[in-house]
Amino acid sequence: MNRGVLGLKKSVGDKITVNGTELYYERTGRTGEGPIVIFESGYGWSSENWDPVRKELEGSTEMYFYDRAGVGKSGKSAGPLHSLQIVRNLRGLLQHAGAKPPYLLVGHSFGGVNVRLFAHLYPEDIAGVILLDSCHEDQNRKMVPLFTDEVREDYLNQFTVESTLEEFEQSLDQVRGKRLGNIPLLIVTGGDQPHHTAASMREWLNFQEELAGLSSESEHVLVEDAGHAIHLDNPSLVTSLIKKMVAQVIHSRELH
Repeated sequence: MNRGVLGLKKSVGDKITVNGTELYYERTGRTGEGPIVIFESGYGWSSENWDPVRKELEGSTEMYFYDRAGVGKSGKSAGPLHSLQIVRNLRGLLQHAGAKPPYLLVGHSFGGVNVRLFAHLYPEDIAGVILLDSCHEDQNRKMVPLFTDEVREDYLNQFTVESTLEEFEQSLDQVRGKRLGNIPLLIVTGGDQPHHTAASMREWLNFQEELAGLSSESEHVLVEDAGHAIHLDNPSLVTSLIKKMVAQVIHSRELH
């Protein structure tokens, strides 16, 4: 490791107008080696939800955190709020901020849909993808009907915070059938999710296995003591998995 080319970036918060929307982002960590780690939050969640992971990763790799349109410190958008637009916004943000690929994309829940689409559209920019209890394109059709009435109502009523239910379902359609070739892919699933019925949890686990089949280079990790927000329930594990993939990417580069 040539530490002479490495530097530490303090966390810098800034705003960039991309496609007519003011987006807030922060960059932090060590520069000069390995892929830049890009974090995509779950539906309606601001970038602050990554704080436990960020604290443990600080100084080990360069990272970008941001708020999507209408979330956290970012401005609202008059345009669509589906995944395709989110990906366009994120790519524009990274380009304007000077964040050069390759990227390691980490997506939680709905963020998993967004990073899947990003990786499919721009595979040459991607070093790897980590999906933390990621949404699946068939969940509204196959899993939600298996919830209890109360949980199903809560789930469907949440779509006022960021995108509408219609836009969310457009996002699911936008990744349908989109594979990731041989991009390194890690699926991480929370095993402790009491909001599920037994039937809906079985469906969720089936979905996670299907996600692992999107790449020929994939691994699936089931975290028994974590729920849907794995990075909050067990940030140390998530941190270790990110560090492991970063190291694998660096090692692969050295071999080539």
